[in-house]
Amino acid sequence: MAKNKSNPKPAKNASGKPLSGTKTPVNILKKVNPNLTKTFASGFWRTHWLPALLLMGLSFALYAASISFGYLLDDQMVIWENQYVMKGFAGLREIFAYDSFMGYFKEQKFLLEGGRYRPLSLATFAIETGVFGKDHPGISHFINIVLYGLNGILLYRILLGLFPIQEGGRWYFSVAFIAAVLFIVHPVHTECVANIKGRDEILALLGGLAALYATLKYLDTDRAKWLLLSGVSLFLGMLSKENALTFLVVIPLTVWFFARIPSGQLAKASWPLIAAVLIFILVRYKAMGYMVNHGKSMTDLMNNPFIEMTSGERLATIFMTLGWYIKLLFIPHPLTHDYYPYHVPKVGWTDWRAIVSFLLYAGLGVWSLLNLRKRPILAYAFLFWVITLSIVSNLFVSVGTFMNERFIYMPSVAFCILLGWFFARKLPQLIQEAPDTPNFAGGGVLVLMAAFFGVLSFLRVPDWKDEPSLNSAALRVSPNSARSHCFYVTSIYKNTYLPLKTKEEKARWVDTMEYHINKSLKIYPDYGSALIMKAAISAARFEQDNQVDKLYHDFEGIIEKVPYNTNVRTFLDQYLVYLSSSNPEKYLAFCYRIGYEHYFKKLKDAKTGLHFMEFALKRQWEDKRTYESAAEIYQALGDSVQAAAMRARAAAQ
Repeated sequence: MAKNKSNPKPAKNASGKPLSGTKTPVNILKKVNPNLTKTFASGFWRTHWLPALLLMGLSFALYAASISFGYLLDDQMVIWENQYVMKGFAGLREIFAYDSFMGYFKEQKFLLEGGRYRPLSLATFAIETGVFGKDHPGISHFINIVLYGLNGILLYRILLGLFPIQEGGRWYFSVAFIAAVLFIVHPVHTECVANIKGRDEILALLGGLAALYATLKYLDTDRAKWLLLSGVSLFLGMLSKENALTFLVVIPLTVWFFARIPSGQLAKASWPLIAAVLIFILVRYKAMGYMVNHGKSMTDLMNNPFIEMTSGERLATIFMTLGWYIKLLFIPHPLTHDYYPYHVPKVGWTDWRAIVSFLLYAGLGVWSLLNLRKRPILAYAFLFWVITLSIVSNLFVSVGTFMNERFIYMPSVAFCILLGWFFARKLPQLIQEAPDTPNFAGGGVLVLMAAFFGVLSFLRVPDWKDEPSLNSAALRVSPNSARSHCFYVTSIYKNTYLPLKTKEEKARWVDTMEYHINKSLKIYPDYGSALIMKAAISAARFEQDNQVDKLYHDFEGIIEKVPYNTNVRTFLDQYLVYLSSSNPEKYLAFCYRIGYEHYFKKLKDAKTGLHFMEFALKRQWEDKRTYESAAEIYQALGDSVQAAAMRARAAAQ
């Protein structure tokens, strides 16, 4: 636990020598913690350039391979198929004026609770488009790595102020450097860095840390520019991703823990943060048209994984994932980008994982509050963790999936701080060694841990090379996810199956695709994306075996599940033209069943019913039932002339 002493030791530079040659102003921090104010004095980087260079170099050592990667996953929505981003500089106004998915969908969609307003990351993509053109994934990946390295450097800068190097200590075994290194190498960050879209997480944390740094600089210098910069930084962080809003609590908590300044001064330092949050909420409401609840029900399991659960199951499953997050901090293996139903299983309060997680969080929460006045570092780390995790925990707002590794990008800072403090301060105390100095016990464990994390990160990065590699990796780790099977099939169909020319070349892929799409639909029978692919795979199977009865049966099952899915309808329209020259009796029977029996009689949709009946009518095969059914549909639509014509043709049979 960090304690203030009556005669604190002087802060050290990167060489372990006392910092000198700078004039420290008389200010609030100097009165309560001289070590803190000396660390924030000017000239810092002249003596700390080496750790900064090492942190940036480590970022590139782990992630340089991603510079050769292309666009992937949600990059489609936020970059190369986002019409605002593709406009370059001309799209900036629209990016800040609407929901972040508006440029992709071309209309307001209510897919996720709370919507998504993250214009700053999209603005950076638009600027890149304006400068480098429309196809520049390498540049975007490079920028992600640089920003990630800056996260680590800024974290080091702040922590060296909060945990000044003790007398005789070394910067490379300080709380700050250990925490920053562990942050850079931690494998749960690979998605944020290797996937371009993850820039929103990186910028959000950068904004939050910059706001914290500016607040500390204001308390150190009493200069208003730092007060203003704290609010601006937090505002920019929130424009990157909404979870930066949690720094409204994290920053005062940090100042209270480490600076012990008067409450009046803490309130004064907090008002720019409050103003930034209020302005952001106003701007977001103006762009979205609502705060959190858009008033639309979400019935798609892939956008609301809790819809098939009771309230007890929902809460138990959430707490299980909260415990899962802690496990990933210590043992980040295996990793996946797919935590969709049901890789994360649905559990109740009889499941030990939910119980243990609840007890862990409740116990740490109660202990932290009871010991808060003593300011233990464990309490600070736990509160930092739960505050920053709360907004993506699903406890208050559904985030559209059970969990995701990128959701703990910001909260993982707490874990790194705690480990840095343990190895640099607590362990030396236990073994009676000097703080901030290398020791055999701690140094050995720390090197092994950092190496373990670094190797896992390095090996994980190639998974993000392209769709086939990412989907194959997800399938290995998430075999119980409907999404992983569907995405795997989609990747094979688009990238491997369709480019093949001959029936023989395609044959060996049909079994694989059929197995995985059926597996996806077994997990989630109403999965729209999987049903779309089911139609394509059924057609691929028909091209191999010519079993038209099975094909029609598959099509009818798909229409039954998603009668108004645009992609399914488009595919079916195209394929019915292809099938029109096949067995006429079976073709007519199929058109009758879906057009007359399903859409017209069952769904009371005469217009769509007629659409499918017209496929049969256009083939010019004489069939009395087809004409009689068409007449009934025309009559329902108010077209008496066509109804009479159909009845006349039926009578002629």
